[in-house]
Amino acid sequence: MKSSRNLNILMVLMFIAVISVPLIFVNKTSGKVSTAENRVLASFPAFKSPTGDINLHFIKDFETWFNDNMGLRDRLVMTNTKLQYVVFGELTKKDTIIGENNWLYYVTPDIIKDFQHLNLPSNADLKAWGDSLEKINGYLINKKIPFLTMFNLDKKTIYPENYPKTIKKVGNVSRTNMLKQYIEGNTSLDFFTPEKALIAAKSKATVYSPRYDNAHWNKYGAFIGYLELMDRVKKYLPTVNVLSWNDFTIEKYYRETKVYNSVPFSEEDYDLKYNKVPTAIQTNNDIFDELNLGNSIVTYSYKNLNKNLPKALILGDSYFYGFLIPELAESFSELTFIHADNLDKIQNLVELVNPDVVIFENVERMWDHSMYILQNSKESLVDYSEYKNLPKVENPTGWIDYINNQPIKEQGKANLSEDSKITNIVGWALDKTNETVAGGIYLKVGEKYYSGNYGIARESVSSAYNNINLTNSGYSFNVPTEELKKAGEFSLIVISNDKTYQYSPMNVSIEN
Repeated sequence: MKSSRNLNILMVLMFIAVISVPLIFVNKTSGKVSTAENRVLASFPAFKSPTGDINLHFIKDFETWFNDNMGLRDRLVMTNTKLQYVVFGELTKKDTIIGENNWLYYVTPDIIKDFQHLNLPSNADLKAWGDSLEKINGYLINKKIPFLTMFNLDKKTIYPENYPKTIKKVGNVSRTNMLKQYIEGNTSLDFFTPEKALIAAKSKATVYSPRYDNAHWNKYGAFIGYLELMDRVKKYLPTVNVLSWNDFTIEKYYRETKVYNSVPFSEEDYDLKYNKVPTAIQTNNDIFDELNLGNSIVTYSYKNLNKNLPKALILGDSYFYGFLIPELAESFSELTFIHADNLDKIQNLVELVNPDVVIFENVERMWDHSMYILQNSKESLVDYSEYKNLPKVENPTGWIDYINNQPIKEQGKANLSEDSKITNIVGWALDKTNETVAGGIYLKVGEKYYSGNYGIARESVSSAYNNINLTNSGYSFNVPTEELKKAGEFSLIVISNDKTYQYSPMNVSIEN
């Protein structure tokens, strides 16, 4: 009886010890990175919201924090991952599945549906995507700038034979097939995919990472994509510098990754070493700071010692910035790369960069996301020629408040900073004819026009006019400082419900 009682006490003590260990060793360091999962752990939640109110989600946030930071969590994650793999042949990493020959594939519910042909686009979807890209194309055609759309493929599309056999396809038509057919048959876009070149090459070499990277091509496959792209670019810009296989030494090597730092996967890969001294140098670009890139801040800027090459603006994703930026930089006199999540700012970017070619690159799995961003863009992509010889309006209902964050003391004059390549102009403007928020506004600098961000909240304006409908009348423009100096002035173009006109008193003389 006594031994039974002692055993019960021992069991209780052991239970208390087991549940106490995670509490005793709980992580108290904010921003700690999990070595098993390679991500930042959740921080302890605040009791108050950013507005100063009580945080109504505190209990849920606390649960998230505790689950992330409980003691010995990394060891438990690693042990569980190894057991699942050894016993069931599966990974606990939710975004990764194991296919044939131990190939790893990046997955989400939508990517699996894509493989199965269960998320085919409607005719309305296809038309909306085509129309949105055609609008960009038309805008760039008027500026005599070629526009190329490169559609890259997921690993599952190039290597479907290694996808898990348990995931079955329905029919033979994929959303990618439908997209290509629609774009090629119903638009004037220069739209292409390197699919044929990659499939042809994979009998000679591996063009996507089998295991180390669950989502991307390798350097070998990336260079095939580069050659396909540059073949298109050269048709428009014959002087572009196109690298070749002869510019590289290709060496095989082995690399290994560990899922949650516990289950190892290795593969043979290719290293492409450039044989020449690079002529492109990475630089800082002021426009990145001024654009307020809210969607993604992945940016690159390069200048080439060869100034005779054309200039490129590229909006792309990790298929480019993870694999091809140095090669692309060698091809152009100037390279400006901005993540495709900022596609809604393409007009502003074109006006600031003044490129010789614009390239939009996107991978299959991100297409819907990118098109959503584009379709919600506030840019009008208009032809500026209609703004020449506009009637000028005196006594405008508008104001310049700041230039490069410095208050304007006198509306007719402004000092530009010699240190900044981009000048930021902030103020407000109304449709003078109707005293309403304007339909849109542009900045005229010499013979060039710049679109900006119009519709910024300005409660002071609505308060002054005692009209709440005038709240969203603020604007912000980013203009190359050199262009302002050259022109010596700028003026505001206001789109009214009745007509479009120019506020002549908004001219600003430049004092160097």
